[in-house]
Amino acid sequence: MTDEQVTSTKLSDLWQSPIFRPLLHEAGIAAETLCIGLTTLRKANYQQSDKYYAGFFSYTVGLERAMKLTILLDSLVEEGAFPTDQQLKKSYGHDLSKLITAVKAIRANIDPSELHWKLPHPDIIDDAVSFLAEFAKTTRYYNLDVLSGKAPSLDPVARWFHVVGKPLLAKRPALQTLRNEAHARTVAELLKDKVIIRSITEDGTPVSSVEEAAIAEHNSEYVAKEGTFLCTALARYVIEVLRHRGLAARGAGHAIPDLGDFFALFNNDDALLKNRKSFSIH
Repeated sequence: MTDEQVTSTKLSDLWQSPIFRPLLHEAGIAAETLCIGLTTLRKANYQQSDKYYAGFFSYTVGLERAMKLTILLDSLVEEGAFPTDQQLKKSYGHDLSKLITAVKAIRANIDPSELHWKLPHPDIIDDAVSFLAEFAKTTRYYNLDVLSGKAPSLDPVARWFHVVGKPLLAKRPALQTLRNEAHARTVAELLKDKVIIRSITEDGTPVSSVEEAAIAEHNSEYVAKEGTFLCTALARYVIEVLRHRGLAARGAGHAIPDLGDFFALFNNDDALLKNRKSFSIH
């Protein structure tokens, strides 16, 4: 069945398919939670660390659902049926590392000429995925663990800054760093002895001066921008495979929705995605 045939099929007939509506809803959930998570992460900073927690929570839920959809569609194309619930749980559970490995294996079987996007920051991405996988399984409960007396792991916000934030800051153009430092000194001079600063950065470093606060603000903004782009590009990498498998399933005659419509935002280039401050499927 070609795309034209699917398009010409009455919508009421498509809705009669037992898989059409669940696929439609699942794609919508994946896209919405990804966008909510990315928008929240883009707003995160050292004074609003709760946005890191909320952002990672929604983002990892959306990423997991997008990857599982990709695996489902690939199985439909290659095997003619979806894997069972038990097969999904046994093979992947909620382990994002296993899921991204599976998506990469599916991607490896696709003609490279049909793929465009690559993962950014090859020196950072594996640590980022490991962090996200750990957050999805355990460290999202970090604060509850601390309050309930369980031996806590490292604060996930501090860990994100350690494995992703600091490496990204090390890549920041030197001129931008010098400008930020000069701005911090100017602000400190203007506000000297007029304000009292008591805070901590994402990694727990104390902030007790105007100059330190200004530098922390610059660092937060840079990591929010670049770290959110890294997460967006990871989702884009997955969604490209999802879109391909969806089109293949439609071409094989399966009455499924065009899932790519939900993820149109993720088919944009680096510059556009990097400069976004909010994300929406509409």
